[in-house]
Amino acid sequence: MDANCRVPAHNRALLAEWFEHPDYDDYWRAEDCSRHFGRMNVPCFTIGSWYDFMNQGSIASFQGRQNRGGPASVGQQKLLIGPWLHGRRNKGNKVGELVYPANAAVDVHRSMVNWFDHHLKGKALSKAAGATVRYYVMGALGEAGAPGNIWRDADDFPPKTRTTSYYLAHGGGLRLEESDMTDGTGAMTSLSSDPRNPCSIPGRGFPGARDARGFEKQEDVLTFTTETLKQPVEWTGAVEVQLYVSSSAPDTDVLVRISDVYPDGRSILLVGYPWRMRYREGFDKQVLMNPDRVHPVRFRVGWMSQIFNAGHRIRVTVASTGAPLYEPNPQTGKPATIEFPADARKAVNTIHHGSRFSSRILAPLRVAGSR
Repeated sequence: MDANCRVPAHNRALLAEWFEHPDYDDYWRAEDCSRHFGRMNVPCFTIGSWYDFMNQGSIASFQGRQNRGGPASVGQQKLLIGPWLHGRRNKGNKVGELVYPANAAVDVHRSMVNWFDHHLKGKALSKAAGATVRYYVMGALGEAGAPGNIWRDADDFPPKTRTTSYYLAHGGGLRLEESDMTDGTGAMTSLSSDPRNPCSIPGRGFPGARDARGFEKQEDVLTFTTETLKQPVEWTGAVEVQLYVSSSAPDTDVLVRISDVYPDGRSILLVGYPWRMRYREGFDKQVLMNPDRVHPVRFRVGWMSQIFNAGHRIRVTVASTGAPLYEPNPQTGKPATIEFPADARKAVNTIHHGSRFSSRILAPLRVAGSR
């Protein structure tokens, strides 16, 4: 960030200060706005983007202000989420390698003026602008009659869903919870994690809305894919993962990504998120791994509203490195340092997915009729 800082030394000083507080302590509590929703007492128009990992904060901010804010905040919020990336001037219908229908584009400036005119000048909102929540339900592109690619209005977010488990299966399958788990208690898949020779995810911005096969084909990247869908499936809400992990190192990372696999083989990345295993029990403390144990970790991969069309497949990708997007973990278990340490070590990481340790994706299947 030095190049974007008027005084580059200030950026380096701030980074050094952050490294003095590796855990969630009083320093970070003072910066945590989620602890102060009750003091937020104004209407707020929040814009989120499905292909922006910071959409988690957009939705959390809306939920906190709308339900736990001050009297002029509760019930006075608006949330708009579309198939876009981070930013204010990129809310068109083209994102990554995808071109959505023209209805995906939003005039952000006009929407903002409409919001301010209402709350500062008392003017009426249009029907669409008046909806508390407006979110775009993404669907398959280039397929006639494919469901989705529509706006949905709601009074709150997320809509009512049914949490459904998709189990990571031996051999790279992804199976529904109704499936019979016959892999046995010892089913597992291992990968190597080498911080000095990491797998590659180019760039430093979220690489969604693009074909992810280049990453998925790399050595030490695991994929788990459903059979071809016989009918469309909608996931709208927060996607979580429950993994059972063991490692030869005291600390490592797990990266989890969700893709929509088209009939032609393209694996379009929708959401992805990393987790450092030393923080599997919370950011306020570090708990290193024991090489003789299997450790559970559960975290949110991201939010989405996606209809996977019939003929498509759903894919979960698991890895431990993806540089330069994610800085590799030295895997020593020692305190993090600004400069990458000389004693970084390799590790063998194992994902367990048998009947005893059933690693899975927890998907938000929308209940029919809910908005």
